[in-house]
Amino acid sequence: MNGPIDIVLPWLDDHDPAWQAEFGESLGKYPRDEGADANIHFESWGNLHLWFRAVEKFMPWVRRIVLITWGHVPAFLRTDHEKLLIVRHRDYLPAEYLPTYNSNVIELNVHRIKELADNFILFNDDTFPLAPVAESYYFQDNLPCDEAVEGIIVPKEEGAVAHMARYTQINNLMVINRHFEKRVMQKEHHEKWFSPAYGNLLERTESLAYWNTLGGIHDPHMANPLKKSTLAKLWELEPEVLDRCSRNHFRAHTDMTQYLIRYWQLCTGQFVPRRTEGKMCLMDKSNYLEYAEGIRQGSYPMVSMNESCTAEEFPLIKKAINEALAELLPDKSSFEK
Repeated sequence: MNGPIDIVLPWLDDHDPAWQAEFGESLGKYPRDEGADANIHFESWGNLHLWFRAVEKFMPWVRRIVLITWGHVPAFLRTDHEKLLIVRHRDYLPAEYLPTYNSNVIELNVHRIKELADNFILFNDDTFPLAPVAESYYFQDNLPCDEAVEGIIVPKEEGAVAHMARYTQINNLMVINRHFEKRVMQKEHHEKWFSPAYGNLLERTESLAYWNTLGGIHDPHMANPLKKSTLAKLWELEPEVLDRCSRNHFRAHTDMTQYLIRYWQLCTGQFVPRRTEGKMCLMDKSNYLEYAEGIRQGSYPMVSMNESCTAEEFPLIKKAINEALAELLPDKSSFEK
C-alpha cells in the first residue's frame, strides 16, 4: 500500500510578454553554452487542457497535480481545484538560482516544495497517458517501479541540444560511480537488475558484464516515479555539484538531470522491477500522420511526443496530433473552467 502520490508538471507559457521580456534581458546578462537557448526547449504543443483530461481520466488515483510555472497560469485552469497546487519558481527556488530557464534546475530542486508528497511522478507536458494506468505501475509499497537496464553513452554530435545531453549523462554517472561499485551493487540487488520483467532488455546489461564501472543506464523517455526523500538525500551528499548546476540560468554542460534521482533509486535497490510501457514518438513530416492515427486508435498506453522537424513544419504536426488527442479526450476535465 502506498502513501499519497503526486504528479509534478513543469509548464511554461513562452508567449507571455512578461516572460519574453525577462528572457530577452537574461540572454544578455547571464552566460550560456552553445544551444542552451535553442527554441526547442520552449516550443509548446498548446494542448495542456488535453493533458489534464488524460490524467484525470486515466490516472484518477493521483492525489494532486503540482503545476510548476514561471508565474503565469493557463487561462482555462480552475486554480481553486482541490487536486491542484500551483507553485511558481520564486515560491521554492532559492533567490540565487533565479531567474532560471533551465528545466534541470526546476526539476532538481522540487524537494524544496513542502506540500509535495514523498512519492511523486515527474511528467512533461508532452507526455500523455492514453489508457488506464494503475497506481501499482508507478509505486508499490512506497517504492518506485522502474527498470534497471544498463546502456552506454554515445559521444556523437547530433546538434547542440543532443550534444549537451551527453554531458549531463556523464555528469550523472560521475556522481553514481563515485558512490557505487557496479559489480558489488549488482550482486547485492541481483534479482532486481536481472529481473525477467525486462524481457529482451536484459541483453543490454548482460552484454556489459565485462566492465567494472557503469558506462550508462538506459533512460526510458517517459514519466518517472521518484522520491522526494531521495532527492533531498542527494543534496546532502552532493551539495556542490547540485548547487553548481542550479546556478546555470540556461542549460549548460555542467548540468545534472532528474535521471540522477532515478539512478540512485536503481543502485540502492529501492525500486520494484517492471518493464516501461509507452511509445517515444520522434515526429517529423514523414511519420506524424501515422502517430496521430495511433493516438486516435489508442494504439499506445502512453506517448512522449518529440519533434524532429523545422519550425515551419511544427504547426502542421501539432495540429494533427492535437486533433487526434481531442478525439480521444472530448470531454472537459474538472480542472477546466
